[in-house]
Amino acid sequence: MTHSDIFGGAQWISADKSVVAPLFRSEFFAENVKSATVTICGLGMFELYINGRKVSDDLLVPAFSQYCYRDLSAHYKIRQDIMSYRTYAMRYDITPYLAEGANALGVMLGNGWYNLDDEGDGDPTWTSYGELKLCYKIDIVYNSGTTAEILSDGSLKCTNSEITYNNIYGGERHDYSLSKSGFSCAGYDDSAWSAVNISSAPDCDFLIQTCPPDRVIRNVSATKIKDFGDYSIYDCGEGITGYAVVTPFDNGETVTVRYADALKADSTLDFYPSGGDGDKLQQEVFKHTSAGESYYPHFCWHAFRYIELSNNARIEAVNVIHSDCPVTSDFDSDSEVLNWLYKTYLRTQLDNMHCGVPSDCPHIERLGYTGDGQLCAEAVMLMTDSKEFYLKWMGDIADCQDVETGHVQHTTPFCGGGGGPAAWGGAIVVVPYVFYKTFGERSVIEQYLPNMLKYIDYMVSRSENGLVCREESEWCLGDWCAPMELHKPEPHTKSRVLIPETYVNTVLFIKQMKMVIELARLIGKEDCVSHLPELIKKASDMVDVAYYSPMTHCYCGDVQGANCLALDAGLGDEKTLQMTVEKYADRECFDTGIVATDVLPRILFESSNAQVAFDLMNSRKLPSFGYMMEHGATTLWEDWLPERSLNHPMFGALTRYLFTYLLGITQRADSAGFEHIVIKPCLVEGLNKASGFITTVRGRISVSYEKKGDSVWFDIELPENSSAAFVCGEFKTNLNGGQHKFSI
Repeated sequence: MTHSDIFGGAQWISADKSVVAPLFRSEFFAENVKSATVTICGLGMFELYINGRKVSDDLLVPAFSQYCYRDLSAHYKIRQDIMSYRTYAMRYDITPYLAEGANALGVMLGNGWYNLDDEGDGDPTWTSYGELKLCYKIDIVYNSGTTAEILSDGSLKCTNSEITYNNIYGGERHDYSLSKSGFSCAGYDDSAWSAVNISSAPDCDFLIQTCPPDRVIRNVSATKIKDFGDYSIYDCGEGITGYAVVTPFDNGETVTVRYADALKADSTLDFYPSGGDGDKLQQEVFKHTSAGESYYPHFCWHAFRYIELSNNARIEAVNVIHSDCPVTSDFDSDSEVLNWLYKTYLRTQLDNMHCGVPSDCPHIERLGYTGDGQLCAEAVMLMTDSKEFYLKWMGDIADCQDVETGHVQHTTPFCGGGGGPAAWGGAIVVVPYVFYKTFGERSVIEQYLPNMLKYIDYMVSRSENGLVCREESEWCLGDWCAPMELHKPEPHTKSRVLIPETYVNTVLFIKQMKMVIELARLIGKEDCVSHLPELIKKASDMVDVAYYSPMTHCYCGDVQGANCLALDAGLGDEKTLQMTVEKYADRECFDTGIVATDVLPRILFESSNAQVAFDLMNSRKLPSFGYMMEHGATTLWEDWLPERSLNHPMFGALTRYLFTYLLGITQRADSAGFEHIVIKPCLVEGLNKASGFITTVRGRISVSYEKKGDSVWFDIELPENSSAAFVCGEFKTNLNGGQHKFSI
């Protein structure tokens, strides 16, 4: 939609650039109102108040998007002027906030993602899209049936707020001697305030935000673990995102709060795993505070387990904040590791869902990497209510595709970063594909098939003799964070990827082309993909020539899970599978990076080698999830060792196999949206009972089983008006909607 479609004749307004977090206000008269809605966008982020009350519990709005063009040419060769751009607006029912007669509207703006400091760490992420600005339109319907519009324009007034610094990464500074208490109330004296400036609208498409905003989801307790005199250290017991709400004991105090994921040996905060102690140090400073009042940041979140608080204040609450995507699944078993994996992955993933973007980590980078995002997309869709979240992020991916070459960026919205052509850029294929399979909506195929075909053209242009061998820039990663030499007595060496990038990108590209063929045929666009079988054959033949050994039946010596990637693309033979099974049955732990860690168990489960897959997922050897668990992790690490970020979801993509294989909740290969449900549990030694459910578009599907003697007792519940094929070993039957209890 255009600007006028959303805002009509409303004008964008701004304050002087010297104002860090401006306040705006206006008064209007309204009586006998039947209904009133506001459509509003404040860039970077805004809080809306009417008559002294904050409108909505939404936080950090609007969603982060590819707002408009900004020049990053000094940092990247990638042309941003040939991408697409969108900005979101919020729409609220404000009828309950209005009074009879005089009313006041107040807005506070913060930088958010839109106006990051361009001096921070020399990071290209910190490049402003433009000045902070505000636009809104209020639509009123009176009891008489008449209507009216109230538009933002030059009549508003503005001034500075108490926020003197705010940054998504570095937190906020507040000076409450500058507070404008009551600024959004009617009759407030704004005679000292300044006139607003008229600003230009962003050059982009405009949409009403439907993806879930960030909110306070829950609270956790913080336990004081050490007092250092001037300050104390508190432990929240788990890695979370959000912030502490603090209350000073006396008037006039300067309260300082700092956050970190880890502690040093002396129990002080260790800032390195969460971004260091430079411009990305997560902290707040509140000056000139009042005793008993509550203080917290407005336009950022922090990622932490530990809090450092000056001893002149107490922690009133610790708010957990992320996108409001409710958990719609559960899993429990007699495996401590698998139970830990389910809870820890979910916590990590939710920590990395903010402002409509799935991030790599919630502190150091906070960016929507297309590699991490495509790996975890299906798991998130199965385990949470995230349909609208991914509808929005698929739009981001498409926006950040080069409309000329078809190249898909490594981060979206585009903020630089690194990656590769298939395991990252392939998100334009993989995310819509798993979205369709999960929710059954063919509209996403219609919408994104042209983008997929453009991506395929790009990948061919980056190939030589059928092998994908280069990228748009110097980045051309294959797999990532694969371990090496971890079996040595001193394993703390930097992770190295031995599996060739060209090999990884080519086999992934083969798999992605097969996905595109499947999707195109579903909507009757076979002609668009008639050339792909030839491309697939050429690439497959060249992979065999370049990387396959007829003597060992392995690809790349099966280093770091190379065989499983080939098998997933339809390459290799029974001997290749046999070599893979034997290798990992003997290892009993992973040796894989983020991509192969997801693919390997799936290949094993699908080939009737569930025991080997379970043993890998349940292992406590290094590298494994059990190793993380035994070393105190409450969120998944970026690497198999705790060498940098301690809050990265990418390795946890395989958590969905708890449901799709161990519980067996899946669907027929030609099914989408769970139209044809299949319950096919994989029973393994070492797992004697398991239970769980997912909530699909058809409804809730739950499976529970327990081994008793020579029998396995099942309790299965299916949505009404549905049916499922049940398969367990040689036993097969059909189940209708409702609950079923039986043994085999």
